[in-house]
Parts: sequence; C-alpha cells; structure tokens
Amino acid sequence: MKMTFDLPADLAQRLKVKAAEEGLKLKDLIAEACRMLLEQPRKPKKAKEKKFPFPIFKGGDPAKPGEELTPEKVDEILWGPNQ
Repeated sequence: MKMTFDLPADLAQRLKVKAAEEGLKLKDLIAEACRMLLEQPRKPKKAKEKKFPFPIFKGGDPAKPGEELTPEKVDEILWGPNQ
C-alpha cells in the first residue's frame, strides 16, 4: 500500500543514511521498523496522580445531618476551640 506522510528533515536524513548502511531500500527499512514497533508488547501507562491546587485532608469527623457549617465552625475545625 502506498502512503504519503511528512517527516522532520533531520529524521528523514537519518533514515536514509541507516537504510544505506544496512543495504536496504528506505521503504523496507521503514516497514521493518513499523513491524518491530507493532510486535513489541506495550507497557500500560501509569495513571498520573491528580494534583490538586489545595491539600486534601483525610480523616476527621463526618458532618452530622442538618449541621450548619458556619465560618465559626470552620475556624474551630481548622484551628481548634477558642481559648
């Protein structure tokens, strides 16, 4: 099958040199490289850990149903009871 695509000039030049060194036609070198790429097992990508702009706090006491979260209550949760 005939295909047309653009390659960066430096990469195309390196491929031509490699094909000449190997005594291959450029199309045969590229076909061999594609076969090698498709035959090697693919490693699953690690899921990137989400980065949050604010720290995530774990633990603490869950909110009680109907409990209003006021600024004063947040202050108490964060900094402790007023003394």
